[in-house]
Amino acid sequence: VNDECITAFNDLKLSRKYRYVVYRLSDDLKSIIIDKAVPQCASYDDFVTELPVDDCRYAVYDFEYEKAPGEGKRNKIIFIAW
Repeated sequence: VNDECITAFNDLKLSRKYRYVVYRLSDDLKSIIIDKAVPQCASYDDFVTELPVDDCRYAVYDFEYEKAPGEGKRNKIIFIAW
């Protein structure tokens, strides 16, 4: 795993800099690198349309939801193997 991948994940997790980060295999198939890191203003639909039809990807998505009415918003980080 490339060091930039870890940095991007920590930026998503700790500072909420990204809505999602998509990773891919490098061209030489020896390491995992960042394909895209997208800011918080993106939606889930944006995320889904960015995934390729015929290639593998790994992604982390910062999922925001409301637990119950009046209890506020929560976040969960989801790992996706595509």
